[in-house]
Amino acid sequence: MRFSSKLLLGLALTLIAATARPQSSAVPMPADVPDLSGVYDDAGTIVKIAEGEEPPAVISLHALLSLEFNAGLARLLQDRTREVRVKHEGDTFAVDFVDADGETIWAPVWNRSTGGVLRDRRLHLHLKPGKFGNDEYLLVFENVTAHRLLQVQVQRVKATFFGPVYQPYGTFLFHRLE
Repeated sequence: MRFSSKLLLGLALTLIAATARPQSSAVPMPADVPDLSGVYDDAGTIVKIAEGEEPPAVISLHALLSLEFNAGLARLLQDRTREVRVKHEGDTFAVDFVDADGETIWAPVWNRSTGGVLRDRRLHLHLKPGKFGNDEYLLVFENVTAHRLLQVQVQRVKATFFGPVYQPYGTFLFHRLE
């Protein structure tokens, strides 16, 4: 391949990577800024799984926010978690994972400085696992339907020479307990 062909190929890939954006949900959005606050069931349902991805055996909000995609560990988290209490005010997203005795298991808080951004009436959390590799995850939270169900869209973000590439993983739905 000649140098000019390589240059054109590189420019084309740069343009493609620069225009890659997270997929948006097809569910209609409320006109106002979302309030995700509420008490949710930790067990969820699959709305959509990306082509080529294996559907997870366990759908757990606790596991998703822990970036735990191993079925066995996700099951342990789900078995231990009775409910998930979400408090969302502005750019602050606080979550309490509560066990059967009413005790808080884990209480993470995200805001603008820790990867939480409110955009397009959705809360976007950029999370990086504490494991090896450069992959990050984008979790997009939004209310859907009149019942204010919590929809979580998960995408893997791969760092490339040309910029980040968003790879859809799946969309999950969690029911309110209130």
